[in-house]
Amino acid sequence: MYGLLEYERDLNELRAQGARVFSIGKTELGRDIYAVQKGSVEGGQVLVQASMHAREYLTTPLVMTLMKEYSGSGGIWAVPMVNIDGVLLTQEGLSSVSDVGRRAFLLEVNGGNYNFSLWKANANAVDLNVNYNADWSYGAQNVTYPSPANYIGRYPMSQSENVALARFTLRVQPRVTLSYHTKGNVIYWGYKCNNSYQDEIMRISELTGYEMLRSDDSAGGYKDWFLATTPYLGITLECGNPLLNYPLPASELPNMIERNRGILELSSEIANEINP
Repeated sequence: MYGLLEYERDLNELRAQGARVFSIGKTELGRDIYAVQKGSVEGGQVLVQASMHAREYLTTPLVMTLMKEYSGSGGIWAVPMVNIDGVLLTQEGLSSVSDVGRRAFLLEVNGGNYNFSLWKANANAVDLNVNYNADWSYGAQNVTYPSPANYIGRYPMSQSENVALARFTLRVQPRVTLSYHTKGNVIYWGYKCNNSYQDEIMRISELTGYEMLRSDDSAGGYKDWFLATTPYLGITLECGNPLLNYPLPASELPNMIERNRGILELSSEIANEINP
């Protein structure tokens, strides 16, 4: 299992390579949300994020491997574990939460089940990827009460993790964003009537072998917010065998890495082709 110790080890390895590692904010439980940067800060930038959903934590070692292997000159920024609180809850259960009241709340939301391995949300039982201000609350699977998955929150951008990532995105001003999730081996692209960058996304599809699927009905996600507020390219990559159960086993990681190897270099190339 890829947990906090492995994450900190990889962050130290990236520091040793000369990458910048820094906090972009705090989670709802006060943990640092780390970002990693490699390459030039000039020209088209790429922003990658992973583990927005707690049970999809296998995307973190995927992104960390891609960042360790990246040696290009283009600017790459990664937030490899957005939802740290949720990831630890998924892996360690209530022992990862110190506050007794919050523990009781989370246990109640989880139906009295001490097994949190299928948890998607953060420590407030809010699904971070339906809390962005892009058709917030209009998703077909949205719920309006605390839940292990799909709870939209009381209002858009209500969670500190969302605010931190959104502010960081505005600071970096990327021309390409890659949002890593599991599972399905597909690329979700577009938002509402936005049909931009089909040729560029096709190049990423050809590299990964992932099928391109429109996401016209998507609402409240990071990709949706990025496409709604910028003229640039944002996609969601759902990695891993769709026949596997959540959370995906570590045995699926080598396949995910192999299919995504070279994507940072390609994305940087595309980012520098896109007019600012």
